[in-house]
Amino acid sequence: MAMNKNWPRWIFASVSKFFIDKMAIENLPMFIEGQHRDLDSTLQDYCELRIDGPYTTEVANNQWHLYIEVNVLISSIMNDSDYHRIHTSAGIVGNAFECSIPVYKYGNTVDDDDSLIGCLSLQQDRKRRERIQISHFGQVAPNTKLLQASVEGHFIINLEV
Repeated sequence: MAMNKNWPRWIFASVSKFFIDKMAIENLPMFIEGQHRDLDSTLQDYCELRIDGPYTTEVANNQWHLYIEVNVLISSIMNDSDYHRIHTSAGIVGNAFECSIPVYKYGNTVDDDDSLIGCLSLQQDRKRRERIQISHFGQVAPNTKLLQASVEGHFIINLEV
């Protein structure tokens, strides 16, 4: 049997809500990749959530292993009063990568009832290089006073059809 056609949408919606809620607590504006944003000129720091996957494998009859990559791009306007702001934001985002993210049937179709279908588990394995990874890209262009960094982590969930 094929995977459930709703899994990618439910995972995206659940991960998006999870991280947006975490960043709201920290007052760090977060956008979802592709979301229209009219950036306030006073906005000094913000981030963008990107999700790749799920990569799906049927491991047994009607049992599926799903793997996703969560990447948050952080942007910080440069200023001379705080050279650590991009690192502070990276720490806030990295701290949000918890060991477990619940996945709910979010949406507005007949298949959606907000019920829990399982939890994504953060992958951490030194041999396989699975970890929360913070990468700094520095100033994006010589004429632009903008620093960027990213935080990435990988998650798995096992589901049944």
